[in-house]
Amino acid sequence: MVTTKALQKGRTSIRKQPAWIQDSFAVGNSFHYRKKNPIAHNALNLSVLVSIIGAIGVLCYLGTMLPPILYIPLGSLGFGVCYFMLFILVVHEASHDMFVVSKDLKKARTWNRIWGWIVCVPFGVDYINHWEIGHQLHHLYLTEPQDPQNCPEAMYRGRQLWQHVAKALLLPGYVHIYRRHDDCPGTHAYARNWQLFARMLASWTIIMSLAIIYLGWPVALAAFLGADILSVLTQFKIAMEHAGEIARRDNPFMRSVSSFFPWRQLLMPLNISVHFEHHLNCYVPWYDLMKYHRELEKIVPLEVQKQIFRSNGEVWRQILSS
Repeated sequence: MVTTKALQKGRTSIRKQPAWIQDSFAVGNSFHYRKKNPIAHNALNLSVLVSIIGAIGVLCYLGTMLPPILYIPLGSLGFGVCYFMLFILVVHEASHDMFVVSKDLKKARTWNRIWGWIVCVPFGVDYINHWEIGHQLHHLYLTEPQDPQNCPEAMYRGRQLWQHVAKALLLPGYVHIYRRHDDCPGTHAYARNWQLFARMLASWTIIMSLAIIYLGWPVALAAFLGADILSVLTQFKIAMEHAGEIARRDNPFMRSVSSFFPWRQLLMPLNISVHFEHHLNCYVPWYDLMKYHRELEKIVPLEVQKQIFRSNGEVWRQILSS
């Protein structure tokens, strides 16, 4: 587990930062998940979860109505976006103990683990090692070799990014077998194992078999290919928020940016691209990140805002640069 000493190191480093960072972090505490009404917070998150599952159901139904040549590419994209939303809403929030909140912190941790595992198993991901531990290490050692999620070796941009996109889209199953982040030194302690692979294989065998029997092979294929779309969206997200010169900045709090562009809520749903704010204070729930952003616009110096808040053209230059 991440030690209390390591977490304390991350928290106390705020005191050594410029005044605007200290003030911005303090503002984030006003949105802290522990200040939320547990019933209202949980009802919102579970409602969004039900909506995502409903969208998956609609995609399955459309597969029985549309011709395969049209449905498979559109369905794959739809499934991929839904999987992406599940990871953002459930796994990512749960890793910060805020998908489900409760005054009983031990009970909340248990429920967050259960939901996190449910989403992670079909994708061959160890929720505890890769997220409950690994994501906290990502926050503590952002873009450093110890970062198990976004170390320098794992971030694509430009030509490398498009090569990954081509492989993911043209080689079905590629992302299930080969994952670039396994090259990170910080990932070795949390590497995949045969148990994870066996669970993933069993999950997809069951999912695809049921889909073929009750919905038809196009639905099964689109659902499987959706995992490739998930990988593509994830790599675009990483390229936007941490890659290139951003990763090499001296101040760790400046090694993430927020990206704002048309269709943001579709391609980067649930405010996942409002990322500087998340790394500054990771206890702010997804639904309050834009409120937090608007407060930061009043605090962060204008010359700094140009570095951490990126608009449409800047976002694409960031992605396309090698």
